[in-house]
Amino acid sequence: MTKSVEQLVQTLDKETEIYSDLLELAKSKREVIKAQDIDKLEAMVSEEQGLVVTLFKLEEIREKVVDKIMRDEKLDFVENVTQLAQLLKSDERQKILESKSKLMVIIKNVTEETKFNGRLLEDKLELINFNIGLLAQTGEDSGIYGKRAGNEENERKNLFDARV
Repeated sequence: MTKSVEQLVQTLDKETEIYSDLLELAKSKREVIKAQDIDKLEAMVSEEQGLVVTLFKLEEIREKVVDKIMRDEKLDFVENVTQLAQLLKSDERQKILESKSKLMVIIKNVTEETKFNGRLLEDKLELINFNIGLLAQTGEDSGIYGKRAGNEENERKNLFDARV
């Protein structure tokens, strides 16, 4: 296996590792969202952002390694890593496709967990907005006195007195 192919496999494996960390963080985030612990949630989002920055750097490295492999193999264009792997030797192809497969599985899991957490956050926000709306309505109806407050009370008494 060439050095460039080894670097590609290592990069894919490192990306899988980072996505695994993101998955664990997303699972922990679920409980924090349920508990409505904003401070912990902010800390987790900061940690998540750091991992995403690392993923961007790994993506750049992966692109450079793929370019190097293409130059070494005298390839003009490949659409993706799978297509590149298909053009390489059997042992190199197998290693690349194994690493890519693991990466794709973990990315799918992270995506599902993130979507679930997003829905959970939306539900919590709707509940908070509903509660705020209820509090605002009761606040408007009770405890506010206007000029007509005394007149309305008198009108009610007069109406009651008139029917008796």
